[in-house]
Amino acid sequence: MSLIYHFKKEKLESGAFVSRPRILVEISGSNGAIVVPALIDSGCDATVIPEGIAKAIGLSLDGEKDKLYAFREMNEVVRSRAAISFLGKEHRQSIKLPNVPVLVVVPKKGDKEEEDITIGIEGVFDAFDITFKKSQNKIILQKSVKHLFLTRN
Repeated sequence: MSLIYHFKKEKLESGAFVSRPRILVEISGSNGAIVVPALIDSGCDATVIPEGIAKAIGLSLDGEKDKLYAFREMNEVVRSRAAISFLGKEHRQSIKLPNVPVLVVVPKKGDKEEEDITIGIEGVFDAFDITFKKSQNKIILQKSVKHLFLTRN
């Protein structure tokens, strides 16, 4: 089964527009779930979730504390796990990964909390063959045959 998404046009602070690979996902924890567009990023090692969303859906924040380094900045994070459903056009087309490792970003004092969710490599890219077709404005997630085989054992 394939899930097909389209790059989303977004306006930058400068007024310029860019197209980004955002896909619709449902992230679940012990208190419920939230459906959000998330940036799928092949250059990000882990899935990153803001603390506010993590608390709202009931993700555990008792995990190992760590640091996340990105371009010219560092953030404190807590390691946790979440169920992530990749939503297709119809509910029956959705694919759920029940135990994805995530990093919950703890906001710095005085900083506005980041709202974006980034889907990274760990726990996700092994489950899918992912194709970015920018010229066709498409992102295609194909469930990996290898992952299907591994999860049945």
